[in-house]
Amino acid sequence: MTSLAKTYRSEDFYEGTGRSEHAGQDPEMYNLQARYLQRVIARHRWLIIGIVGITLAVAILSQMLATPRYRTTATVQVELTDEEGANQAEAAARNAQRVENEAKIYRSRAVAEHVVRTLDLTSSAKFMGGAAKPPDKVREEDRAVATTKLVDSVRILNNEKSDLIDIEVTSPFPKIATRIANQYADSAQAMRLNRREERRKQLLAGLDKQAKRLAGELAAAEKRVADFRRDTGMLEGAGGSEDLSQINRVAVETASAEGMQSAMAARSAGVSRAAGMRTTAGAASPLLQQQQQEYETLLNERARLASLYGSGHPEMVRVQNQIDALKSNIDREKASALAVARAQANAEAAQQTQLARSEAAAASARAGRLQSELRGMLSKAFRNNTNNVELARLEREAQVAHDVYMATHKQAEEVRALLGVIGVNSTLVSPATVPTDPFSPTPKKTITAAFFGSLVLSLLLVFAKEIMDDKVRSVEQVRRWFGLPTYGMFPLIPGLRTSSLEDSPVLREPQSLFAEVARAVHSEVLDLGRGHQPHTVLITSPLPGDGKSTVALSLCAAAASAGRRAIIVDFDLRRPGMMQEIQRQSEGPDLVELLLDPAPQFLLPNSDQESTSREIETYKPRVLSVREPVRDPASLISHRRVVALMANLREQYDLVIVNGPAALAVRDARTLSEIADHTLMVLSWGRTTIDEVNATMQQMSGKIDAAVFDKVDYAEHARRGYGDSVQFYMDSAAYYTGDVPRQTGLAGRLRRLFKRPARVWQG
Repeated sequence: MTSLAKTYRSEDFYEGTGRSEHAGQDPEMYNLQARYLQRVIARHRWLIIGIVGITLAVAILSQMLATPRYRTTATVQVELTDEEGANQAEAAARNAQRVENEAKIYRSRAVAEHVVRTLDLTSSAKFMGGAAKPPDKVREEDRAVATTKLVDSVRILNNEKSDLIDIEVTSPFPKIATRIANQYADSAQAMRLNRREERRKQLLAGLDKQAKRLAGELAAAEKRVADFRRDTGMLEGAGGSEDLSQINRVAVETASAEGMQSAMAARSAGVSRAAGMRTTAGAASPLLQQQQQEYETLLNERARLASLYGSGHPEMVRVQNQIDALKSNIDREKASALAVARAQANAEAAQQTQLARSEAAAASARAGRLQSELRGMLSKAFRNNTNNVELARLEREAQVAHDVYMATHKQAEEVRALLGVIGVNSTLVSPATVPTDPFSPTPKKTITAAFFGSLVLSLLLVFAKEIMDDKVRSVEQVRRWFGLPTYGMFPLIPGLRTSSLEDSPVLREPQSLFAEVARAVHSEVLDLGRGHQPHTVLITSPLPGDGKSTVALSLCAAAASAGRRAIIVDFDLRRPGMMQEIQRQSEGPDLVELLLDPAPQFLLPNSDQESTSREIETYKPRVLSVREPVRDPASLISHRRVVALMANLREQYDLVIVNGPAALAVRDARTLSEIADHTLMVLSWGRTTIDEVNATMQQMSGKIDAAVFDKVDYAEHARRGYGDSVQFYMDSAAYYTGDVPRQTGLAGRLRRLFKRPARVWQG
């Protein structure tokens, strides 16, 4: 469909109004739209009725023949548990996945097969029909067929925001449907338990075997570590930080011992020197202290007596003598005490010196021993550092063996502990009940849905057909699409072909519908001339066979019967046609002879008045053509004498009709339009397309004055309801003589769908 056609479809709602789809909020616009829709529906009403009728018939028949089917539903709930404190978003996503996985299990063929085995559906005549088998003759193929049938009759429904799963079973037998729905949960549970326990037992056996193997490998690895420590003398911690700490402690002890040795040696020397330097000034004894006290008393007594007596007084003498004697005794006692103190000091110095020497010797011996041990430990530590690489490798191997063994052992314990745990479980919370009313068939709903569905479908098909239809059929279409007026619509006359102008329906049946259209076209062409002056009209069409020769002959006959001298000059010379057949029956020269005749004057067909008894004058229509197709018509059309010929024809005739070739076939029509005053384009009703007319307009550079329809099916045109005068032609049938196209019935329209109408009056 071209863009031009699409433009029409958007404007076709406004036929005959001169408005476009952008006409604003004009209230009449809606009436025009409704009128257009009404016309389209009326145009294809039998198609709509046929689609709706067939659909309803099929729906009613299917409902009458359908077997009642029952539907029941069992609901199971999936148990969802999560640890406390778990992320709620993650828990929700995990639970949704669990529900979906559980639904997939219920949809699996394995569960359906378990149900078939449990309920022995392969032997159920109601479920399997004629394919039921006795229990002892059931084969795997029979179970596969039953499983497939069961899967087709079961629907598993789950909502991602809910932990409920619906098991919906459909069957012609309500009890069987109920049993199947309720059995599904048990079968899924039993199958899950059997498979999980089987799988876990197999896993546990494999883990136990692996654990035994790993235990042997661990023992061998630990033995290799122990043997290496024994062979190298490396105890636990040897070659590591413990060795370094021990060496540091021994080194500190050695340094301490060496320091103590030096201190003791220095101390012994100091004690020896200090022994000779010790003072005895403070040496005393108890007797000496007593004598000193008495001496002090006597001195005090002599001082008291001196204040009373003179120096010669006997008392003074007596006291003085006692003082002198006591002083001598004090000196002797001091010497004795000093000797005793000096001897005691010497003994103590000797003792201190001996002790310092002993301690220095002990410190020296301890320092030597510690140095020896330190050297041994350093040597051992360096050997341990060398052996530590191999020891680390052996320990790593032992640790890896230990870790693998512990992981395997732990996994085995977990599997053993989970043997009795089901995991995600689902429980039947709402068992299915035996339905009493079938859900299918539903005659009312089905027929109602079929009616409205077929109606909508038929309307869609109708409007799709309208949109996709690119054929030109109406006056309004020509006006809107191409801006051209339409001068007439010649009715289709099946089987009619003329071999002379006298056979034209315009002359033979002047009161026929065909003649009336021809006169209407002549009247419009007459208005094209200025003051009824002689003028030339070119008749062309998009493609051969569109009926331009018919229109040209009819126009010529109408003009002649109206008292005008009219002639047809045929320039469609490439193939045989009606014009050439008429020329062969005439006695005058043909077109080629006239153009090639060297005589200055043309010997034209005469335009004498025709003998008639009617009141108006009429003339005999004339045709100027060739007797045989011309080999090179393009050069003939371009002949210099064509212009002179047309000028002479204007002088002798009132209307010169040029019958040109099809515009899209050759360029001759474009050339002929230069010598013609006006151009009419003939369209074949329901056959000429939009693209053909558009291409013709371009080929002719827009030099087309009007369009004329030929081979119009008046009955079909009126039925389509384009809103023009043809739609109401039957109301004026009394004005016409001869056969008037009648409305065809449904059978006739069906025949038209499968049989292409015959072309008549080819031209």
